[in-house]
Amino acid sequence: MRTFDPMTRRFDPQVSWWMVVVLALFTLPTAAQTDSLQRVWKNTSAPDSARLKAVQILAWKAVFERPDSGIALAQEQLALAKRSADPRSVYEALTTLAVGSSMKSDYSRSLGFFQQSLATAQAMGDRKREANTYSNMSNVYKNLGDLPLALEQLRKSLRIDTELGNKEGLAGTYNNIGNIHTELGDLQAALENYQRSGALAEELDNKRSRAQALLNLGATHLELGALDTALNEFQRSMVLYREMGRKLELGMAFNNLGRVYGKLEQPANAFASLDSAERILSGLGIIRQLARTYINRGNLFLDLGNPIRAERTCKQGLELAKEHALLQQERECQLCLMQAYRAVGDFRNAFFAQSAFQEANDSLLALNDSKEVARMEVTRVFQERMLADSLSNVQERYNRELAHQEQLGRERDRRNAFLLSAIGVLALAIGLWTRLRYMRRSRAAISKEKDRSDDLLHNILPKEVASELMVKGHADAKYFESATILFTDFKGFTSVSEQLTPEDLVHELNICFKAFDSIITERGIEKIKTIGDAYMCAAGLPDPLSATPADVVHAALDMQAFMKARKVERDAASAPAFEMRVGLHTGPVVAGIVGMKKFQYDIWGDAVNTASRMESSGEVGEVNISAHTFSLIKNDPEFTFEQRGRVNAKGKGDLEMFFVRRSSK
Repeated sequence: MRTFDPMTRRFDPQVSWWMVVVLALFTLPTAAQTDSLQRVWKNTSAPDSARLKAVQILAWKAVFERPDSGIALAQEQLALAKRSADPRSVYEALTTLAVGSSMKSDYSRSLGFFQQSLATAQAMGDRKREANTYSNMSNVYKNLGDLPLALEQLRKSLRIDTELGNKEGLAGTYNNIGNIHTELGDLQAALENYQRSGALAEELDNKRSRAQALLNLGATHLELGALDTALNEFQRSMVLYREMGRKLELGMAFNNLGRVYGKLEQPANAFASLDSAERILSGLGIIRQLARTYINRGNLFLDLGNPIRAERTCKQGLELAKEHALLQQERECQLCLMQAYRAVGDFRNAFFAQSAFQEANDSLLALNDSKEVARMEVTRVFQERMLADSLSNVQERYNRELAHQEQLGRERDRRNAFLLSAIGVLALAIGLWTRLRYMRRSRAAISKEKDRSDDLLHNILPKEVASELMVKGHADAKYFESATILFTDFKGFTSVSEQLTPEDLVHELNICFKAFDSIITERGIEKIKTIGDAYMCAAGLPDPLSATPADVVHAALDMQAFMKARKVERDAASAPAFEMRVGLHTGPVVAGIVGMKKFQYDIWGDAVNTASRMESSGEVGEVNISAHTFSLIKNDPEFTFEQRGRVNAKGKGDLEMFFVRRSSK
């Protein structure tokens, strides 16, 4: 995790700004040193060089604690540096201003200051600072969500550091490139870059870079399932962080260590690690990571079959997440609570937790959309500013050239020719920029519309079928030897619907069917369609391994549990409520797309008819299954069965049927 370092002045895009505040305080001056620096800065009779060094440290410290104060100091530093004609101090002041602007989420100004820093470094011929600036700019682009452009800046930094043989810079840049690949989900590429960073840090005997590389390697190996390797890397990083006194990273390492021990089925070590993480992070006041500790502990309790403790722990995390508006952590806490409530059979609270989870998820999606709009706007403003600067530079060069021509007594026609050329350059620059802006907007609009079309298509068709349709222009019908089909139907739907307004009727159906959608999605079951008040879904297609007959039975039982809880709630409000029958059967089907207009994915076969008869021959509140489905799950200890004998089914004769329920064990 690369952070701003007072020596290298690089920033890690993997670490949030609030982390940087804490980390900066570990390396910046103490209160006594700050007082001493203040005296030097305020002493106008002191040499400018000494005052510039003092204000640089003061501004750098302040920008992490109070960004506005840091920016104000950096502005004074910049003015003095320009008066003193000290380009290095100009560079340092511009970098501080860029960091302060980014901390205030003013990414347009931040990019502008970094662009000036870059120009200053290039004018000095200081390629190391040039590489540093590219690395810093990558973080701003990452905050804007433009990961490809962030990666492009890091590659520029990498190229320069490679040419200079700057191994320390290379170690940091490889680490940052690994962070971008982690964000992109390319764990293998991330792993390769973290390994390069670690090897260079080892060669340089740089303890901090080694610890950072080990922590990131451990997190990547954990995601890849290489648990023993991850455990070793976390433990080695913790030794280094203890030696350096880096408490924040130590707390994060303990958090990850707890996850690894949990997956290795070593609960005592897992809880001990998470307890250590909580102590460290509570002391530092790092709320985001502290909430993560509660989530990890809650999930560990769930894995150990202790939903009561899981509920209590995830509620602690949820309180923190809500208090500090941490949507990502709030969503994960609600998911943990939903699973805990289901495990104890509290389906009412499980439903509320599920609704809260969906609400948090929707808020995150809306936030990401707003971030994308902000990113596009900031990029537009930045490009306009850069164009204005470019035009200003062209005009300035023209004025200098014109003065030179007059001084040398050049002929007027040559000046006019140059003027026309400059105007042509300006016109060409404006035309090219306008065309570039139009193309970028067009590409963005096309990409956005394509994403919307894809999302809509995936909402109508299974993903595999949608992909086949887009590639081939059609999707072939397929035969599935064994699919488990589920039908539901509300008893007395007509009489209940007569007691409701049309709006209330649709609203109630929507609540029920949305709950069913969530239940089957969690178990990998494919929704086929709804017909009035009937709901139909199936497992074993289009991916035969997506779900098992037992998964469909669990889903059916969850649906009945939801409907019973919903009836209790509606009865308490003196409102009419639905009661439901559910039937299942397993057998061969053919699946494919029907029609060309308003097409849908559907299934056919005798197994579909039999499943429908299982529903119509069932009873309210029960899950009725066929003999064949029973034969596939009869040895599952999670279920108990009531043999109904042979029951007459319309159009099918007498069929063997069973009621299935959850085992009390």
